[in-house]
Amino acid sequence: MLRDFDGISPAPSSGNRNVLLIALEMPPARSAGVQRPYRFAEYLLELGWNPIVLTASSDIYQRFDHELQIPPALAGRIYRAKAYDASRLFSIAGRSPDWLALPDRYWPWYFNATKLGQQLIEQFDIGCIWSTYPVLTAHLIGRKLAKTNHLPWIADFRDPIQCHYNPAYQHFNAINRLLERKIVQSASKVCTTSNEAADLYRSIYPEQAGDKFCVIENGFVPLPAPAALVPDKFTLLYSGALYGNGRDINGIFRVLQQLKQQQLINQQNFVLRFRGSAKPERYAKELAAHDIADLVEFAPAIAFEQAVAEMQQCSANMLIQDEIFKYQIPGKLYDYIQSQKPLLAICPDGSATANACRELPNCWRVWQDAELASAIRALLAGHFSAPLDTATANSYSRRARTVQLAALMQSLLVD
Repeated sequence: MLRDFDGISPAPSSGNRNVLLIALEMPPARSAGVQRPYRFAEYLLELGWNPIVLTASSDIYQRFDHELQIPPALAGRIYRAKAYDASRLFSIAGRSPDWLALPDRYWPWYFNATKLGQQLIEQFDIGCIWSTYPVLTAHLIGRKLAKTNHLPWIADFRDPIQCHYNPAYQHFNAINRLLERKIVQSASKVCTTSNEAADLYRSIYPEQAGDKFCVIENGFVPLPAPAALVPDKFTLLYSGALYGNGRDINGIFRVLQQLKQQQLINQQNFVLRFRGSAKPERYAKELAAHDIADLVEFAPAIAFEQAVAEMQQCSANMLIQDEIFKYQIPGKLYDYIQSQKPLLAICPDGSATANACRELPNCWRVWQDAELASAIRALLAGHFSAPLDTATANSYSRRARTVQLAALMQSLLVD
């Protein structure tokens, strides 16, 4: 939380209200990276700021969500610079050298974006710049524009760069670290989404002032509650991506096999649904080996608002965040918080996710198989405490997070 800025009004009473937000992914892209920059822009506008969004041409996106309608007042503030995917642009017979994807495969976007960004700064008298990773090119654009125009700049890291936590991402590690160091040195503030990630960066860059690193967590988008629905059997929902390294589901498969053998669960009273996670055939062998194909289903991806409604209509939600992601809190945790449904969180003790879950009622934080089996038994028993009160729940919303961002921007403009 940005406690340093609690005394600053989120809407500037005077001075420059014009801010440039730089993000590769904005609607109509369907991606986990869309919601943070898009909702910041949406709520900054509500708070009396003038957000100008610099993003990429939509032809760069691989998946689309056309159901998310951008309000006209915000749509007129979104500007797209032509972007290219270097891995496609320079491919021969469908392949390209790995070094051509440094710092990421969208680096050709830099040239058109810096040109358009300079025009936007001059046209709208921009007073502050915000850019967001996991596309490092966005930070390089922000750094260039901030240095050229002597503007305060917030470098937002939704995740730490991968070489800090994933041993598999050490290829060209020195180059990425060098670029990140330049970004951290140049930025006015470095913003992360968890206290654990902020502490990681403080340890990597001890020469920087500790208060240069701040935290604005992700949050949920307040949406109308869907029609009440009671599932015909206990429905445990996992919504989002799965990774072999980082979100391993073998543990839940083992436990479901055990509970089925104990005749606690069966096809009539239980289903584990993975939404938008994988095609059914991907795990067919594992399901057959554990004899739980009748208990698990893999459903296709759906639009964001539909996915949130499903989280509110299931019996309980589940998230998986392995040791490799110990500095990150998955964005879906906040959508689960909005659902007010019980939560099964599979994550190691001491991780950012585990620490966040400690503050939530009706949340079972587990790691070992025995803990997982015990938690599912408790969920099936259905004895739950009261959910979060409205005021506390709303503090996890993206609008509340935007108030924090506005206060941070205001502090830089005051300085």
